[in-house]
Amino acid sequence: MTQLLRHWQDIPPLTSSVVTIGNFDGVHCGHQTILQRVLTISKTQYLASVVMFFEPQPQEFFAPHKAPPRLMDWRDKFEALRDLGIDYVLLIKFDAQFRGLTAQAFVEKVLLAVNCQHLVIGDDFRFGCDRSGDFAFLQQAGQQSGFKVESTPTITNESQRISSTRIRQAIQEADFALVHTLLG
Repeated sequence: MTQLLRHWQDIPPLTSSVVTIGNFDGVHCGHQTILQRVLTISKTQYLASVVMFFEPQPQEFFAPHKAPPRLMDWRDKFEALRDLGIDYVLLIKFDAQFRGLTAQAFVEKVLLAVNCQHLVIGDDFRFGCDRSGDFAFLQQAGQQSGFKVESTPTITNESQRISSTRIRQAIQEADFALVHTLLG
């Protein structure tokens, strides 16, 4: 049964985990590929599976008037992740305090708090105050702290990146066959 964790400041002690982080808006085919990788690692290495996302989404926090419409609210995302078999969903309130975490503080206060042993991220993942953390930073932090970092390649459909933005565009164009394909 999937557990919802809502406060990054008081994450309960978890067994060793495999973690992924993102918006997961729509939990589309690209997300599903990452999530299946997390579930595979979870099963083969006996790690708890953890998906971390943010409320509000960072773009909604920084520029609410420019944020695109959502494909799913957080409850729908939670249900989709639960249906996939994720063990823990860490729903982090994206506020000024969280926004101010440096990349190093994020590693220490969040990733190490969930006892991350393996981190699976998308190829465009950035994090920390002013998006200062990237894949190279995480690899170095992982070597120092004892967790492995894995980047997933861009997932495409007909040589175009599968993304929430592409799905929104297909909805605007009333291309519901494409929307259905991209959402899986």
